[in-house]
Amino acid sequence: MAEATRTVYSPAITSDDMGLTPAAESKLAELFADADPDIEAIRLFVTGGGCGGMAYGMTYAEAITEYDSALAGSGYKLVVDAVALNFLAGCEIDFSEDGFRFRNVFQAVGGSGTCGGCAGGGY
Repeated sequence: MAEATRTVYSPAITSDDMGLTPAAESKLAELFADADPDIEAIRLFVTGGGCGGMAYGMTYAEAITEYDSALAGSGYKLVVDAVALNFLAGCEIDFSEDGFRFRNVFQAVGGSGTCGGCAGGGY
């Protein structure tokens, strides 16, 4: 009987998983410095999944779980759970005066980044 293979979980976020621009790193460090002392990290999360694709956001994390991967940068720590990390594969996070931008995220999971089903339909 063949032995089942097991996926090896990596607790570290690598440059293959996602990239951060210098502007994003600077803003993350600023947010982390201003956070309450009980905050352990800034958590990236993924929600949704409709025709417009996934929604990506951030919040403060008071705890880091065994299912989280982490990226420790200069003045900040970023965590993402294993499921969300799959949807972020290959993305780049940037920051401008308009806020954080998640680039190349929908395309990373095979989408086009656009919706053709309801375009112009008034929905």
